[in-house]
Amino acid sequence: MRITSRQMTSKYLFNANNTMSRYAEQFEKLETGRGFDRLSQNVSMGKKALRNRTAIYRNVQYSANVAAAKEQMSAAENALMTINEQVQNVSSLAEKALNGTNTDLTSRAIFEESLEETKRGMVDDLNSLYLDKYILGGTNGETPYTVSDDGALLYNGVKASEITEADGKYFDAEGNQVQLSGETYVDIGLGLKLSPDGESFDENSVFKMSFPGLEWTGFGTSEITYEDKDGNEIKEEVSNNMYDILTKMQEALRDNDSEKLGALRDHLEDRFDDLLVGIANLGTRAAFLENKEVRLQDEATDLEIIRKNTEGINDTDEITKMQEYNYSWLLTLKFGSQILPQSLMDYIR
Repeated sequence: MRITSRQMTSKYLFNANNTMSRYAEQFEKLETGRGFDRLSQNVSMGKKALRNRTAIYRNVQYSANVAAAKEQMSAAENALMTINEQVQNVSSLAEKALNGTNTDLTSRAIFEESLEETKRGMVDDLNSLYLDKYILGGTNGETPYTVSDDGALLYNGVKASEITEADGKYFDAEGNQVQLSGETYVDIGLGLKLSPDGESFDENSVFKMSFPGLEWTGFGTSEITYEDKDGNEIKEEVSNNMYDILTKMQEALRDNDSEKLGALRDHLEDRFDDLLVGIANLGTRAAFLENKEVRLQDEATDLEIIRKNTEGINDTDEITKMQEYNYSWLLTLKFGSQILPQSLMDYIR
């Protein structure tokens, strides 16, 4: 069989292209660190890689949600701590007034102004924002806590003293649920479970993000009992909300009614327990988030190891192959220089 120069050249170029292709693919592996780029190149590992990438994506989302939840919780805790400090200071001033010091008209006026400043600060703290969200205001996108014309605290347009609670929901005096007072949740990888119709979810499978400021500063009313200066027993229905209690204390100061002021001060002290429970609740939830964050970080490390094992390469093996392909290419060029025209070899090089 006669082998022509054209046939030899064609065969050589075909083999040279194959060698260069393998060399280029191997070089890309070393550059990217990936064992394959298409599912068809390794179906078995490709399926595992896709599942692992999905897990990595979810881990990133859960980690971002946990970080956002921690920041919002920290902002809510700071707001409640500020309210607690302000009201504790007012309680201390009231105790001094009740013990007989600073009872003159000027002192009472100064104390009343302190109460007013505390009320303004409380409303500001209840309306604290994290980014564009009112962290103590349910799902409201506008200012949730305002003051009515008669000086009562309003939550989403409803007086705090008229609000009742059942099954974690707030209702007004007519029994209607207070608008925009619902709870918000975030998925942090607790195994989100949806109902068959997709309209609801298991609350135990998500993390509660809402911080009910109203619950921890008081709502509804209670009856207080005290004796007036003449020894008569007085019973009065007053608001459980701290803001409204401070308003009542201002009225008692203006009337120089120390007996009522004392009863209101005791009523305010009772509300501290709810506020401290709220702060403790935030601390517990923050600790849970800290633990969840650590677990997600550990999971991210494990997923990265799996990613490297499924998509990655063995550096030693692949570098060895790279050297083999490099030698093959050099040999191909050397062989070509001996059998092909010089002009063609110059083009190949």
